Amino acid sequence: MNQPVLSIDVAKGKSVAVAFLSYHNCLYKPFTFYHSQEGLQQVLAVLKELKSVSGQEPKVVLEATGNYSKPLASFFSSQGYLVVLLNPLLTHQLKQKAVRKVKTDPIDAIRIAHVFYLQDPQPHVQLNENVQQLRVIGRQYQHWTALYGQTQIHFRAVLDLLFPGYDQAFQKVCNRTSLELLSRFPTPAELLSADPEEVLNLLLRNRRGRAWNETKRQQLLEIARQSLPDLHGIEAQKEVLKHYIHLLQTYQDCIDELLQAMQSLAESIETYALLRTIPGVGLLTAAMLIAEIGDIKRFPSVKQLTAFAGLDSAVHESGTFKSKKNRISKRGSSYLRTALYQATVAGISKKVHGPRNSILFQFYQQKRDEGKPAKVAIVATSHKLLRIIFGMWNSGSAFQAH
Repeated sequence: MNQPVLSIDVAKGKSVAVAFLSYHNCLYKPFTFYHSQEGLQQVLAVLKELKSVSGQEPKVVLEATGNYSKPLASFFSSQGYLVVLLNPLLTHQLKQKAVRKVKTDPIDAIRIAHVFYLQDPQPHVQLNENVQQLRVIGRQYQHWTALYGQTQIHFRAVLDLLFPGYDQAFQKVCNRTSLELLSRFPTPAELLSADPEEVLNLLLRNRRGRAWNETKRQQLLEIARQSLPDLHGIEAQKEVLKHYIHLLQTYQDCIDELLQAMQSLAESIETYALLRTIPGVGLLTAAMLIAEIGDIKRFPSVKQLTAFAGLDSAVHESGTFKSKKNRISKRGSSYLRTALYQATVAGISKKVHGPRNSILFQFYQQKRDEGKPAKVAIVATSHKLLRIIFGMWNSGSAFQAH
């Protein structure tokens, strides 16, 4: 293969590059460059020389290493070069085949080039700008939601010491009305001595009627009378609770803003309305599916899309042995897998007139009848949902229950 290549072993702040005219024909030995304008100009000069000597447009090859590789891939794409992002597993496999186990940045840069010549991977496809923004916001939404969940656990641990039993009055103790009430009256004693009208006005923010909230106030007072708080270090506990309340309110505001931004971006993408026709696929899951899949044309077959989602089987065979308990590989996008799982659970859930998505429910029930555990059946049904999405997206046809 006579394709000129600049392969880069990416690190934080600086990287090592090596220039090849063809397989085993090295033009420039490994050299280090910094992720600065001066360093990038040095690399661009090497790329121009590669083109001049070979008469072909060189490709830039690097491993997909997340935040370290993204700025470099973006820069070289903006300069008009085709960028190939390799799965790190490919270079790892080549390293394992070596007789001597040697790992240095220059050797890794050479290995990256060898993987390119041996595997001939396709160049990285730039996604639509709206899809890229949706992916960033969607992943941050998932991170913020996880942080919010962790903060709730720590908040409730403090609340159980300061105001035991308080959570009995609220189905969701971290809702906005509850947090406002706690920020004003964090202990049973303070609630019992509070002005009844002030407590009632705080409760009325939940937009329920006065009679309902008066009953809720009486329930809170009874809980406060029976509550047995930890009186040691109570002022410190109140201070900690105040900070947790502030954190939770901040998370709620940020999550709401991210969700609105996701919806706005998703609605500007044609496929969003198509995916929303699938029963069980809601606003958030449809947006996450688009953000992670990006462009269905990146996947020539449903098998490749399945592998990207990490739902393909990790087959274990050796000689005459064949494992009967093959698990999914989980090597693809965890965000896509989560979105598919959530949509599947929503789809197979039962409503008054039957399951929300009859096709998914029938498939799920079939797996359960075969003796599959519930989670295994849900994963299999997620795979079924992914095949449906692949067909719909390629054909542009809305979901049909039959």
